[in-house]
Amino acid sequence: MKFNLLIFFFIGFHFNSLAQSTKDFHPIEVKKGVFSTKYFYNGQSFESPYGLQIPIMQVNDSEVTRDYNKFKNSMKTAKVIGLISSGLSLYALFRPDKRNSDAYWTALGTAGLVAAFFNIRSGILLDRSVKRYNKIVSGTELGFQYDRTYYGNGILGVGISHKF
Repeated sequence: MKFNLLIFFFIGFHFNSLAQSTKDFHPIEVKKGVFSTKYFYNGQSFESPYGLQIPIMQVNDSEVTRDYNKFKNSMKTAKVIGLISSGLSLYALFRPDKRNSDAYWTALGTAGLVAAFFNIRSGILLDRSVKRYNKIVSGTELGFQYDRTYYGNGILGVGISHKF
């Protein structure tokens, strides 16, 4: 019996020592305006969501990391497509005879729609990542404790901590 309790104690201690505490992290507040979005973390204001990379990556959650990396890749894709449409516009500036062709307007419109798609997609991925991060940081924690009474009986305590 004592050996089983000792094993149970070491397993519980091992997982608690390896688990990362979320007490050091703060939730990310999002203030959406008409033309911009501001992010607040630990009293600091960020205009760009790229400033949130450090706290988001430190939480070590696979979903949060995956969604944030997809957000960054989606933003890169939108920027590349924006550069392509800028190149098409410069080409039409130097070759005005090609500006009125249907292929030019089709390519420019398609590039604009694809860039808009990736911008909207990146916003959705960032929102999902921040929402999951906030859920992890301010979520419910469950803890166990084993102790002995004065008479030698074992007591198993279960505690639930929820931040409001």
